[in-house]
Amino acid sequence: MERMGVRELREQLGRRVDAAHFRDDVTVVEKSGEPRAVLVPYSWWMETTGGETPAAD
Repeated sequence: MERMGVRELREQLGRRVDAAHFRDDVTVVEKSGEPRAVLVPYSWWMETTGGETPAAD
């Protein structure tokens, strides 16, 4: 699991998406040093949620 700030993630998004897909890496996204989101492999998401997609706000 890797932690990175929003600014760093913007610069590395493609690499982090590939890392999630090909290596099952998880990335915790922080803003002002506080965890705000998690980038997880799609396969993990599907297994965990049963394919449910959250409703858009």
